Amino acid sequence: MRWPRLSLRYKFIFTLVGFTLIVAVPLGILAIMRFSDVLESEVRVRWETTTRLLGPAIFNRAHPQLCQALFRDLLDEGVIYFRVIVTGEEVCQSNVESLSPDAQKQLAASPVSEELPDRRTVLVQKVFPLRGTAFLDVAYVEPVNKTEYRVELYEDENGQIQQRQIRQEINTFSALQLGISLSTAQALARREATLIALVVVGYLVLALVIAFAFYKMILGPAETLTHALQRFKRDPSARAYVSTGDELETLAQEFNAMADAIEERKRQLEQINAELVKANRAKSDFLAMMSHELKTPLHAIRGYSQLLLEGIDGPLTQAQREDLENILKSGDHLLELIDNILRFSKLETSEDRPYFEAVEAAVIGEEAIRAVSALARGKNLELSSHLEPCTLISDSTKLKQTLINLLSNAIKYTPAGRVALSGAVRDHEYWFSVSDTGIGIPQHERDRIFEPFTQLDTSNTRESQGVGLGLAIVKRYVEMLGGRVLVESEVGRGSVFSVVLPLEPNETLSLTQQLSRGDAAPARKEVSPHAHPHR
Repeated sequence: MRWPRLSLRYKFIFTLVGFTLIVAVPLGILAIMRFSDVLESEVRVRWETTTRLLGPAIFNRAHPQLCQALFRDLLDEGVIYFRVIVTGEEVCQSNVESLSPDAQKQLAASPVSEELPDRRTVLVQKVFPLRGTAFLDVAYVEPVNKTEYRVELYEDENGQIQQRQIRQEINTFSALQLGISLSTAQALARREATLIALVVVGYLVLALVIAFAFYKMILGPAETLTHALQRFKRDPSARAYVSTGDELETLAQEFNAMADAIEERKRQLEQINAELVKANRAKSDFLAMMSHELKTPLHAIRGYSQLLLEGIDGPLTQAQREDLENILKSGDHLLELIDNILRFSKLETSEDRPYFEAVEAAVIGEEAIRAVSALARGKNLELSSHLEPCTLISDSTKLKQTLINLLSNAIKYTPAGRVALSGAVRDHEYWFSVSDTGIGIPQHERDRIFEPFTQLDTSNTRESQGVGLGLAIVKRYVEMLGGRVLVESEVGRGSVFSVVLPLEPNETLSLTQQLSRGDAAPARKEVSPHAHPHR
């Protein structure tokens, strides 16, 4: 069972009230018990003295009429029964038979019924009947000698039967036994208990008042600070106003100063962030503009190179053909770089949105294989694929470009061996995996390779060319499609890049599709067959 979490206010109040209860209640109970004992002791002493005074006088003049008169006089004093025993014989008694059986049973075990005392004494016993009020059995006991004579027959010397009296001394007692009701004492004790209970309640009320007063003085400002902190999370303009003239007020002032500094820093950061966003958009716009401007003369260079290779302007020597092929190859590479910059620029400006449709995973994979097959043949690499047929809801253009980027990367960084593309359904997801036997990626570089404009080899003599946008685009595309990219690699033995995509997009991605359809639908772009993303 978990206890509810209490605020500092209730902890403080409950602690003070609990401490008051722990102190006041036991003291009240002890006071009631002590008062009851004192009252009972007073009753006991009073009737012990009374029986000592009345006992000898009653023993000398005891007769039934005197007993009844004496009982009537003592009835108003709280006596509930009366019994007089003179020299071992009961002279008179009153109301003893009216006692309950359990009370008579307890009286039967009283000291008066046991062995004789050796001197005058007062015996007191407290009796607790099952029903009714407890009472005291007070008995004044006085040992006496009783002389008895008995006639005894005997035979004299002449054989005749004679009589003689024999005197016999018998030890017995005289007793005056009174039953004293404790109802008056108990009524006084109950009244005193009520008074003490009221005092305890008063202490509790006083404890509550003191607790609230201390709370207002000490914990109230602390709670004000707490509420200000909670409001500050939602509203940076929230402040704590405490006027106690002590350390708590200083703490509130320091908090307000800190909040002012945070708000000012936040304003500065928002301004800086707005400028950065503006600068980033200007950069993206510039890159997009320059890329478009560069593609126009580049297409002309590639077109004229292809016309010359086809012999339009006359036959070419072998050296001229090789030069034109190098020009065309360099133009394709430059076109690839410009396309990557354009894609990344659209991603940065959130202009590129997914268009979801039913896609055959095996078909997309085979198209990506065909797009990079020329690159693999150029390096004498074995290129294979094994794709499990499956229909998933995704963006075919972005998915194909993602696979082309990964395959091109694997081919580029695999000096010899093989590159493979596989696909299978696992736990309602489709896993595309591109494996190679290339140079591998160190552990500390695996997170950095997905950053824009990042390459593993940054030296001026690096063998692989590019601007380092390939894997950045892969990561953005896969996240846009609701998936994730996983990397496993071992230096010198190769790498495995896995693209994990859901079979169907979630609600957020569906909303993105609706937005893309509501706006100008993103145009279908042909995927460059010469795409070479770079690590």
